[in-house]
Amino acid sequence: MFERFTEPARDVVARARDEARMMRHDHLGTEHLLVALADVPALGLTREKARAAVVQTVGLGQDDGRGELPLTAAAQEALSESLHEAMKLGHDRVAPEHVLLGILRQRDGVALRVLGRAPRELREAVVRDLDAPREGAQVVRVGAHALGDLGNPRTDASVLLAILEQGGPIAAWLRERGVTEDALRRLL
Repeated sequence: MFERFTEPARDVVARARDEARMMRHDHLGTEHLLVALADVPALGLTREKARAAVVQTVGLGQDDGRGELPLTAAAQEALSESLHEAMKLGHDRVAPEHVLLGILRQRDGVALRVLGRAPRELREAVVRDLDAPREGAQVVRVGAHALGDLGNPRTDASVLLAILEQGGPIAAWLRERGVTEDALRRLL
């Protein structure tokens, strides 16, 4: 499952295991993933605050920390959904923010109770952060419009759409290869 996860996303899962062990829980749940994701800017949490909220919500466990920690069904679903979230946004790899989006897709779960925030608002903030140009990104301008960074599928689609709308030989070349305005608008 983790072959499409970036190194930082894999680190989230490893940190979540560490958090579950520190809390002496006998499983790895969405609450542990949430603590490991605390440094995602949209959350506005520190790891200490997130950990304290989890302990307040579910308490400490009695596990001795020696065995393998199985994923809860909710955590498995959240990690699986993170790949769907990445693909839906046009990203080919799962980043930590996609893992958070996978958690937010849960209908119920400890992580959602710990957050105590509206999942929709948080989701919008995470998607906004994912769409923001990354540090060191090449900013693309079409006319007066800054489109963000190349390599971001939405940016690429915006550039291609602008080319098609302006017409000319490059637009004709793209159309010959099956690139259409409708397909690009669906990406946006």
